[in-house]
Amino acid sequence: MERLPYGRYTKEFRQEAVKQVVEEGLSAHEAAKRLTLASTTLSNWVKAYRQGRWER
Repeated sequence: MERLPYGRYTKEFRQEAVKQVVEEGLSAHEAAKRLTLASTTLSNWVKAYRQGRWER
């Protein structure tokens, strides 16, 4: 996947990234590496998902 400029990611991209961590069991670091995304950004998305602050 191609990284979008300025940290703007589509809803679908964010959902797929979180799915890789939550459902597929990848670490946030590994999933972020595969998606060329900052691991802290993905960790924040996963945290929001787990706290129920996520669009499902």
